[in-house]
Formats: sequence, C-alpha cells, structure tokens
Amino acid sequence: MPRGPERELQIYALGLSGGKPSVPVPLDLLEQKAKEILPPRAYDYVAGGAGGEDTMRANREAFYRWRIVPRMLRDVSKRDLSVEVVGARLPAPVLLGPVGVQEIVHDDADVASARSAASLGLPFVLSTMSSRSMEEVAQSAGEVATQALGWRERSSFRITAGGRWMAASAHWMRCREWCTK
Repeated sequence: MPRGPERELQIYALGLSGGKPSVPVPLDLLEQKAKEILPPRAYDYVAGGAGGEDTMRANREAFYRWRIVPRMLRDVSKRDLSVEVVGARLPAPVLLGPVGVQEIVHDDADVASARSAASLGLPFVLSTMSSRSMEEVAQSAGEVATQALGWRERSSFRITAGGRWMAASAHWMRCREWCTK
C-alpha cells in the first residue's frame, strides 16, 4: 500500500472517479462498519470502556483538540517524521499500544498486530491480557518490542516477565529503570 503523499493522491483519485476507500476514514463510519462485521461480544469489547467510560471520553476529547497546522511555502520534498524514544530511532511518533484479548476480533491476535507493527518499523506493546504468549509474539515483533504490565502486578512478576520477554526477543526497548524498580 502506498504511504504518505502517494496514498493521499490514491484516495483523491478514487474519489474523483466516484469510488470510496475500502476502509472508511471518518471514525464514526469506521465504528459503524466494525459493528456490522464483528460478533456483538467482540464489538462491545472493542468499542466499550471501563466503568462509566470517562477515560475513553476524555481521551477522545483530548484527541479532537489536536489540529493540523498548515506550514505554507516550505520544502516538503523530504519529510522526516522520525523520533528517538529511549535510545531507539522510530520512523514516526506512533506505537501500537497494548490491547488485550485480541483473539476476539482476529485469529492471529497479537501476532498479527506485532507483525503489522514490525512491517512499519513501529513498536508493538504487548498487553498483560494478550491472547498469545510473549515468546510467540516476540518472534513477530521486529526490532522494537516492549512488554506492558498492569498496575496490579508485583515487582517479582515484573522482573520474571521482563526476563522472559528479553530472552524471547532479539531486540527490545531498553528500559532499565522498569526492570530494576
């Protein structure tokens, strides 16, 4: 699939010929499409939030406050979205955050997500509620992978799980503080 300006031109050209993208762009249409396709229990899990969904609502409101600020008359022939995070160079300031129980929406679950992230050079963060073992996911995770552990976990478990993840993955984000706390 084309990226950046090429993808943008592809979408515009499709629209000019009366076509529509295969994946809806507006979030509400994407959510509607997911509701049509997914079994009810899977949709409810993915679309819902904990408790009164206050955090989910606050996150969405914070996201909507962001704006793209056009920068006119600048050379954009060579764009660089890369950033450095904990000593690792990433192609963009994006990572795939932890989502548990992924098998409810896809048979390959976390492995498919890790593979997708790796294909883009982006970090994949494994959930403590992952559908696959960290060893299985690490084989697909690419050069940057981390293990997310829930707040309820005890220090001894964090160190054990961290050791398993480091042993399973050839490359991992070096978060020494995390392993020693």
